[in-house]
Amino acid sequence: MKKIFKFFSIALPLILLAACNSEPKGFELKGKLENAHGELLLLEQMSPDGLKTIDSVLLDEKGEFVMKPAISEIGFYRLKISAKNFATFIFENNQQVTVNGNADDLGKTFTVEGSPDSKLFWEINQVSINNYRQRDSLQKIFQAYVNMVKMDSVRIDSMSNALEKPYNELINEHNNYLKGFIEKHPESFASLVAIQQLPAEQCIDIYTKLDETLLAKYPNSTYTKSFHAGLASQNKITIGKQAPEITMNTPEGKPLSLSSLRGKIVLIDFWASWCAPCRAENPNVVKAYNTYKSKGFDVFSVSLDKDLDKWKRAIEKDNLLWLNHVSDFKDWNSPVVQLYKFNSIPSNVLIDKDGRIIAKDLRGEDLEKKLAELFQ
Repeated sequence: MKKIFKFFSIALPLILLAACNSEPKGFELKGKLENAHGELLLLEQMSPDGLKTIDSVLLDEKGEFVMKPAISEIGFYRLKISAKNFATFIFENNQQVTVNGNADDLGKTFTVEGSPDSKLFWEINQVSINNYRQRDSLQKIFQAYVNMVKMDSVRIDSMSNALEKPYNELINEHNNYLKGFIEKHPESFASLVAIQQLPAEQCIDIYTKLDETLLAKYPNSTYTKSFHAGLASQNKITIGKQAPEITMNTPEGKPLSLSSLRGKIVLIDFWASWCAPCRAENPNVVKAYNTYKSKGFDVFSVSLDKDLDKWKRAIEKDNLLWLNHVSDFKDWNSPVVQLYKFNSIPSNVLIDKDGRIIAKDLRGEDLEKKLAELFQ
């Protein structure tokens, strides 16, 4: 499963600040990095439009540095030594920030003072990394089991069911943490990081409330405007809306469109051969297909695979008997990811005979219950 980390204070009384007659000092970032060897340190703004370098400095012989860039707005910034060696922060103007760490691995060793939101951001990442690591362990156990020689579908189902409960418990545990964090810090930009790990369809009220709160506090921020626009776009992939068209190639290289299945109830299934949770869910989709295909149910499988042979082998091994398999071999860079606003797989959308969305992210028993309701 792809790990999702999309970037996206206590207000002091203005009267008190005026009484102290304190002039804003401007933003300053300083610190010391152990094991430094005169590296070039870059400060980049991670804006919704992309990365922009706003300052740079050479670490001195002690690994110390000072930067005084013009920080025009609160937002996401990263201190970078190389493309794989950086740390991400939330800075705003007039802060006096100190960052220390080890130049060999800045992202895992840094500490930060003077930036409350950066500390909250760090907290989210630590909790998330730990939770995703536990999920990844379960995925690897299942994948190793599936890859065993002569593994039959009954034994795969048994292993899938055994791992499904602890896996879902980890998801629920993390989602509850994220919801509590957002409720506790509704005006923090760190909550933008937290909320984008929550499923929008099930947490639309939380998304909407955070959107309203941040827009009220930061009406001119490019980040809050971007989040607001993304939420508006997400609302297009909701119950009752028309499912956007998808046209990709089949394993044989022939174009196939979602609209060609109009007149049937269709499960649009986003998956990949390399995704262990997807492979674990496939037996449920196969069961649903075999049960309801004669009544007008079909599956339109959209793969994020990059390798044709691995994709075809997974289709065969998992007995995905329906004919509607497509991919553009672009992995997470596929336009369909943004079109359907999902950030993890497996993910699915159920549409009616007219192509309108009637449900999202139905798995296992939930999928079976919904189809039984529709075809009763």
